[in-house]
Amino acid sequence: MSEPNTPRPGPSPASVAADLAARNAPSADPAEHPALAAAAQLLEEAEMVRSAADDELDLGALARQAELLTSAHDRLAAALEDAGRG
Repeated sequence: MSEPNTPRPGPSPASVAADLAARNAPSADPAEHPALAAAAQLLEEAEMVRSAADDELDLGALARQAELLTSAHDRLAAALEDAGRG
């Protein structure tokens, strides 16, 4: 026979409250994600580097563009990974 005051395993009140809050929270606008703004800024900078090269083959400018595009890609990939966990 079980005793009436025996605690049973289950979710804590805090985890239940957090789950309910997450379910009832308004969904965020993906366009407002900070990673998108950062990636857009990096893409603008890459375009400025390209424009400054004046359509000539400039290996330094090309390397800088590659760095900027890689950074933009990394930020967007991290944001997608975070969204998948959310």
